[in-house]
Amino acid sequence: MDVIRTYVPDSFANYNHLVFCPTTRQAAAVDPFDAHHLQKVASEHRLTITQIWITHEHGDHIRDLPKLKAMTDAEVYAPMTCSGLFEADVWLEDNQAVKIGLGEVRHWLTPGHTPGHGVFIRQDAEQPETDFIICADTLFNAGIGNTRSGNVEELYETIERLQGQLSDSTRLFPGHDYIETNLNFTLHHFPEAETARKVLDSVSQQTPDTRSIMRLADERQYNPFLCLDADWLSGQDDFAELSRKQRFLEIRSRRDQW
Repeated sequence: MDVIRTYVPDSFANYNHLVFCPTTRQAAAVDPFDAHHLQKVASEHRLTITQIWITHEHGDHIRDLPKLKAMTDAEVYAPMTCSGLFEADVWLEDNQAVKIGLGEVRHWLTPGHTPGHGVFIRQDAEQPETDFIICADTLFNAGIGNTRSGNVEELYETIERLQGQLSDSTRLFPGHDYIETNLNFTLHHFPEAETARKVLDSVSQQTPDTRSIMRLADERQYNPFLCLDADWLSGQDDFAELSRKQRFLEIRSRRDQW
């Protein structure tokens, strides 16, 4: 299985994704903001959209769900915790398998950004370099989702679970292109985060369409929510005496005001 990431024009800096089986050319469209855009990308890559995967109920993630459903007659898969918020054909439980063509991913419930949020994960112990997570608004490059519609303590538990169970080689496919803003935030509050400075220098030369696809090992060097024990973070006077959870909550609070 593989993933095509596409930046959606005239959106809220949204990325949409097509997860596909290279053998059957069947694809799942994730969080359709623009149905015509996704169909165009699928056609360019000789893919047929047979499934639609939804991660959560926010309007910028389900905007064109009815339209894409009508255009493709694809089955809609979504977290069971979103039941009643929109229409779906299959409501997914935690750690439930989802097959697309000859491939398979796992759906995990990841509350925090919203109570109903879910993600889609591929893990292959024999080929960990092919691992990926469609993380939507749970985990961003150099950041995490806000909790205005959710719960920050739940998000902490979700991020800790992902940290503990995903391989370093897992590729991240978030729902938005926020990496420059997130890195600037990190460097404002943690100026000793040298890797963040180097990554910012690199990605600032890229466009949303050409952004590097980061792996979890990369994020563990500069994403403050994944670096709670790093010297450049834990060594600051106002963080030194805090627990990991307290550090997480404090950084999220500061990011909310950024």
